[in-house]
Amino acid sequence: MNDRVEAVRKELQQEIAVITRELEVDLPVRIDEARQKGDLSENAEYEAAKERQNYCAIRLQQLRHRHMRLATIDLNDVDKNTVGLYSVVDLEEIESNKKYTYELVLAEEMNVKKGMISILSPIGQQLRGTKPGQTVTIKTPARTFDLKVHRFTNILGERLDA
Repeated sequence: MNDRVEAVRKELQQEIAVITRELEVDLPVRIDEARQKGDLSENAEYEAAKERQNYCAIRLQQLRHRHMRLATIDLNDVDKNTVGLYSVVDLEEIESNKKYTYELVLAEEMNVKKGMISILSPIGQQLRGTKPGQTVTIKTPARTFDLKVHRFTNILGERLDA
């Protein structure tokens, strides 16, 4: 599992490098070229480049923060007896009896079509810390519903049943 976290960190490093280059090399050139065209108050190219520069600066800050936080994850400290990061959880919606299987992953790995939901999502956050046999009320922006945790596989691949 450390490999998965490391892969996400590498992806973040790549995105940081791309945005840093745009912020430090490409955008200053665009801004300078737009400036040379004269009146900045009516210069759409200048405005667009400045807006992009602001966006890139904020995005770079977010990426660096996320990268730093991933460096502090110690998978050995994860509670193996409750649902958490990289748990594969078998659930049943109480009202409809629909069954779901989700893997709780890092936000960057999320792929709902593959059943991979972010541990930071509303459902992921509310499933964290639950045990087999527990019922949890899930509150999402769209609706509120109850899910029963039947079983889960923890980060070590150990299966825990109700």
